Amino acid sequence: MSAADALTLFRAVAGVPIFVALGYGERTVALAIFVAAALSDALDGVLARRSGTAEGHGVLFDPLADKVLIVLTVIALALGGAAPVGIVAIVVLREIVVGVWRVQTHRNGSQMHAQVAAKVKTACEMAAVMLLIAPPTPLAGEVGAALLTTAALIGIVTLPTYVPHMRRRFT
Repeated sequence: MSAADALTLFRAVAGVPIFVALGYGERTVALAIFVAAALSDALDGVLARRSGTAEGHGVLFDPLADKVLIVLTVIALALGGAAPVGIVAIVVLREIVVGVWRVQTHRNGSQMHAQVAAKVKTACEMAAVMLLIAPPTPLAGEVGAALLTTAALIGIVTLPTYVPHMRRRFT
């Protein structure tokens, strides 16, 4: 397993201890794990490009790891009352739909590369989650909720960009 793959795997499984930590009210632990996982998103790409392994399975697994991390964390935040349930539902549904599309496209022998808007959405999600996990303050909660809402809106607006990939799958 390459270093880039190990970081991607770490990010995918990091949602579990974050979920548990948030369930026990351990925000500092959850935040530390989340920050490390979020940083791994940038680092695994750099390592993959340097080692010449930026294509292939990483194109599928990297965004799926992001989705698992975000989905588990925002669900834990919503359950704890730190994130708006309606927005979390939109984020979770969108991430599941796009994740399924990505897997189906990969099974079809194609690859879906991340669009710039999708990277902005992920950055908004990561920043929002960090603010929502951090010790609660009115400003952090409001900015975190606003960033999560922005990410949800970007996610909805970008959904049509995935349709051509699914048309190819079913034709």
